[in-house]
Amino acid sequence: MPSNRPWATSRDAIESALAYARKTGARLIVSDNSRDPEKRAQLQDRSPDLLYHYSSSEDASANCMEALSLADTPFLLPMGDDDQIHVNQGETPVDLSALPDDVVGVRPQTQIWTAKSGVCQTETYTIDGASPGERLQEFTRKVMGNNSIYYSIYRTSVFVPLLRFFAQAHPTNGGYCDWALSFALITAGRMVHDPSLIYRYDLGIWATEQGIAAASSNLYQKAGLPAGSEKFAALLRFLDVHVFTLRRSLSLAPAQRADVLLMNGRLAMAEFLQSVRTNAADYDEVVVYLAELIEQERDIQSIFHLALLMTDCIRPGLKDGYIRFFQAADAA
Repeated sequence: MPSNRPWATSRDAIESALAYARKTGARLIVSDNSRDPEKRAQLQDRSPDLLYHYSSSEDASANCMEALSLADTPFLLPMGDDDQIHVNQGETPVDLSALPDDVVGVRPQTQIWTAKSGVCQTETYTIDGASPGERLQEFTRKVMGNNSIYYSIYRTSVFVPLLRFFAQAHPTNGGYCDWALSFALITAGRMVHDPSLIYRYDLGIWATEQGIAAASSNLYQKAGLPAGSEKFAALLRFLDVHVFTLRRSLSLAPAQRADVLLMNGRLAMAEFLQSVRTNAADYDEVVVYLAELIEQERDIQSIFHLALLMTDCIRPGLKDGYIRFFQAADAA
């Protein structure tokens, strides 16, 4: 749990996670960059089930990586410091040590929660596709409007290298990239369900359409992109998932990797092209022209290269950042 909130607003999340750790034999890692002395006093040397780390990092990404660097178990669960986690009594937990190699993670019973309405919906869907491309398509079909599946139990050997590559090489390191990260994780294996684990996902400002628009815009601007960049969301996701798929640390056969690249194009790029066709006036004429070229192209690498050219229409110089990101995948 990378945590920036003060003790007053992170206490419920931390206490719930610590109680869960005591009951299940897990260990809670809190990397705290809140600068709140009360929080530090409450958590330092609190329990053998808690590893408290006082972080000097100013930004969320660096603090996240500090938290992950302290994880030395075969599995980990990323957690927000406004969420809660509980044991569902009477349900048998999944035996992580017995999971087949083709399972990358275990999703909890996720309760989508708001302060106004309480639990709005409960999500337990699994990702069962045998091939990576099938899993991307299945995730797109099953997802229920939010990226709650990111807060699941994952193999540390898959999760940490992906996040490390993202933190070290991504051209914006933006918080909006959580969707691309989830797609990348799902390419690595199936997701099963553990009914004994309840994760309460606090929607917060994402609970209303107005809040979603403001929060989404803020994520792009905090990443150094200009206002209105959210209209390029599908394009950026296409590029990110494409590069994530090329990592050496992602264990895929050549045919599987090619299948993922094509499926990512069918899903993300097709969504972006539809947006350009429907809302051409919202885009630069260069973007419209390149989109027309992509519509006629069938080779996924050529489509990727044309998509790269579009990024300079979002922010000058972004293309060079993506080229470096693409080149770094060869060693990741």
